[in-house]
Amino acid sequence: MDKEKKQRQKDHRSHSLLYKRYINLLGLLFIGILVFFPLASLILPDTKMSESENRILTQFPRFSVDSIIDGRYMKKMQKYAADQLVARNFWIYTKTSTDRFMGKNISNGVYLAKDSSLIENFDPLPAETTALTQTAINNFTERHPDLNHYFMLVPNAISVDADKLPTAAPVLDQNTYINEFTAGLNDKLVFLDPRSILEENKDKQLYYKTDHHWTTLGAWLSFQGVADALGIKPNTDGYNTYPVTDSFSGALASKSGYLTFNTDTIDIYVPKSEDDYSVVTYIEEQKKSASLYNSEELNGKDKYAVFLEGNHPIIKIKNPVANGKNLLIIKDSYANAFIPFLTPFYSEITVIDPRYYYDSIDALIADSQITDVLYLYNANTFFRDTTLEPVLNDE
Repeated sequence: MDKEKKQRQKDHRSHSLLYKRYINLLGLLFIGILVFFPLASLILPDTKMSESENRILTQFPRFSVDSIIDGRYMKKMQKYAADQLVARNFWIYTKTSTDRFMGKNISNGVYLAKDSSLIENFDPLPAETTALTQTAINNFTERHPDLNHYFMLVPNAISVDADKLPTAAPVLDQNTYINEFTAGLNDKLVFLDPRSILEENKDKQLYYKTDHHWTTLGAWLSFQGVADALGIKPNTDGYNTYPVTDSFSGALASKSGYLTFNTDTIDIYVPKSEDDYSVVTYIEEQKKSASLYNSEELNGKDKYAVFLEGNHPIIKIKNPVANGKNLLIIKDSYANAFIPFLTPFYSEITVIDPRYYYDSIDALIADSQITDVLYLYNANTFFRDTTLEPVLNDE
C-alpha cells in the first residue's frame, strides 16, 4: 500500500509539474503576444492602404508639444496602433466571430441582416454641423441665380431595406433627417427624390449585399424616378445590361469582419445606339478614356471602381450632344453608377468630389460655362460630410 501511495504521490507531483509548466508556457505565450504584435507593428513599415476596407490607414502621428497637451497626439496614436496592428484582419474576424457566438448582430457599425446581407448603420453628425452645409448650399444657390440647381439625396439600405434589419435594432429614421434637411433648402433648388421608386421596387436587388453602394439597377430606377424633375425623358429600352463580375466582395464585408460567404454581381448598362459615346478626361491624372467604365478595376479589391475608375477630384465628360447644356455634378461615390444615364442629355458634364477638390468652384463654373448644378449624395455619407461647405464657400 505504501508503495502504491508513493506512486500516486509521485504521479501527482509529476502532473502538478506539467500543469505548472503548461500555465507558465501559456503565460509566456500571452505575454509574447502582447509584446510581439505591438513591437512588430512599430518595427515593420506602415501600411498605407487597406485593400480589404478600401481606405487609407492612419500613419505615425507627427509629434508636437501642443498635440500632447490637448490630447490629440494620444488619440492619433490609438488610431495608429489599431490601424497598423500586425495581422489586423485576423483579429477583426476573431472578434466578429466571438460577437456572433454571443448573439451580437452589429460589428463596427454594420448590421448582419436577416438574409445575411450587410447593412451600414446611419450615424449622422450633430445638427449644427449639417446646418453649416445647408447654409452653404443656400448661399451658393443665391450666388448663382442664373443656374438650374438640383439636389438629390439617396436613401441607404438601412432605410429602404429596414425590414431586413435584426429585430429591434436601434436605428435612427433616415427619412426624418432627409425631410428636415430638404425642407430648409432654398426654393430655387429642385429636390430630386428617388425614395418612392426605390420603395416600390424594394423586392429587387437595389443595394449590394456586401457593400454600402446601390446597384446599377438601383441607380437606373432612381434615374427614371427623377427624370421628369430634371426635364428629361429617358429611353427605358435604350440599354443592354451586362454582368461584368460576380465576385464582388465590398467594403462592408471587410469593415464588419462578418464571414457571410456572399458575393455580389456588378452590372453595367451599355447604350444600344453606337452614337451614344462619351470621352472622359481625368484632369488631375492628365489622361483620357473613351469609356465610362474601366474593366481593369475588376481585377482589384474595389470592383465598384469599374464606374469612372472610382473617385477623383475632377473629371470632364464630353458627350455627342449639341444642346449647350453643361452640367456640374457635386457628388460622392453613389453618383459614379448614376452618371452614365445623364450623358445623353448634356453636352458636357463636369464632376467634382469635394473630398479631394481644392480649387475655386466659382472659377470652374465660369470656365466650363455651367448651366446646371446637381448635388448627388447618399444619405449616410452626406450627413457625415464636412467637405462640401468650404468648397461651396470657395474657401
